[in-house]
Amino acid sequence: MSCMKCQKQENPRENTYDFHVLEVQTLHVRDLSGEKRVQALGRFQNFSVCRTCAEEQLKKNLSVGRTIVKGCVPFSLILLAGILISILFRTAAMPIRFLGVAAVVCGIFGIYDTVKNGAAHGRAFRAMSSEEALEEAAWEVLQAQAPKKSEDSDLTYIPVNKKTLSMKNGDLMICYDLLPEIAVKAYDLIREV
Repeated sequence: MSCMKCQKQENPRENTYDFHVLEVQTLHVRDLSGEKRVQALGRFQNFSVCRTCAEEQLKKNLSVGRTIVKGCVPFSLILLAGILISILFRTAAMPIRFLGVAAVVCGIFGIYDTVKNGAAHGRAFRAMSSEEALEEAAWEVLQAQAPKKSEDSDLTYIPVNKKTLSMKNGDLMICYDLLPEIAVKAYDLIREV
């Protein structure tokens, strides 16, 4: 099986991470009472990620500084724009001044959230063993490369592995954002495999 990112054929026993996944289709439906989700289980699929691509992803996950800076740039621009609006239009009408203050607050909270999440993501990978971290990085590559849409539905994937086999249907529902009845069906299907 070839790597889904670089398309290289690798020795399957040593240099790839193979994932057997269950596809979940989610359709967002709007009606008078708001937005609802309709979910259905798709088919089982097999994906493969080579060790090289997993190592690249792991390197990105461990060097959080670059990721944090890249994520903070838009919020820094919003913060700067808010400061400029607040200074230049301090005698203007209230809505314009409020826009400046709102942009400053949005920029500060965005930077804070980006730094907090980036640091937590890096800490989580540093806490894992090297092989476990590589497998988790390979899963991130799979999630980035796998199809995300099927006609009008969003696609997500549940891995069939030891971790998901040990979960109860409530855990599946929370971890993979499933509706209760779909979590029960997914639990039964994963058990059959």
